[in-house]
Amino acid sequence: MIELRHLRCFLGIAKERTISQAAASLYISQPALSRTLQELEDELGQQLIVRAKPLRLTPKGELLRERAQTIVDLMDKLKQEVGVDSGELVGTITIAAGESPAVSFLAHCFHRLKQRAPKINFDLKSGNENYVTRSLDSGIADFGILIASPQASRYEHLILPARDSWQVFIPAEMPLANKPRITADDLADLPIIISAQALDNNEFSGWLGPIKERLHLVGTYNLPYNGYVFARENRLAMLALDGLIQVQDGDGLVSRPLYPPLDAQLHLVWRSGVYSSDLCNAYLSEIRQSLSRGLPTALG
Repeated sequence: MIELRHLRCFLGIAKERTISQAAASLYISQPALSRTLQELEDELGQQLIVRAKPLRLTPKGELLRERAQTIVDLMDKLKQEVGVDSGELVGTITIAAGESPAVSFLAHCFHRLKQRAPKINFDLKSGNENYVTRSLDSGIADFGILIASPQASRYEHLILPARDSWQVFIPAEMPLANKPRITADDLADLPIIISAQALDNNEFSGWLGPIKERLHLVGTYNLPYNGYVFARENRLAMLALDGLIQVQDGDGLVSRPLYPPLDAQLHLVWRSGVYSSDLCNAYLSEIRQSLSRGLPTALG
């Protein structure tokens, strides 16, 4: 039978890539760790690790790492929730989200709640839309943020007050960089990088109009910083949400707003019809109260 200790040991090996370092981090002996790994492989009937220097995971090992992390996180979360004394708000609120300036609103709500419940913590898990929905569906995340996504209708949800605006980064040497704002016509035949999620959700279709057929797509990204590095190094334009990346001196890129403006609506989502902890209910109550007080205007 596979036990949590098997999964924790496997995750330790997958992280450290050596038996000796993994054993040290797990506070067990190397022979004991090796036996635990062998037990796990025997139980699954699969080789999980190629025993070389450094160790590397087999394809089945890579799959197990993802699944094992989900199981371990879920059990840790369950232990935390079940072990909480009634009436006391303690524990961790887990939020899965793509990168968005709208997180500031949730941070503000957390701050207000923590003033009343100082023992609470948060855990932010960043990823694309697929990661957010997987985290919600598996129970790893209590809440998620979905950006302009039709998936929001699958969950209980609230519309967040802020709307993310799209902008375009342009190499400073391009004549287009001299324009104060960028239209769809300006992007025709321009080599560009775009968010894979926005592309999948057709967020740009209406704004681009017939220019969509002339879009010269060079690449896509899930999280914006890596996309920005590729845009900078390859002298490419890049569409990204405003406020996530600050252009540094020497980058050779300039940011310009789109015209007409293109905004993305954001939803706070959580699963319906399932157990929700007192802490999650308290946090959701704080969010609702903050929305009713009109704090979004104050946050800008």
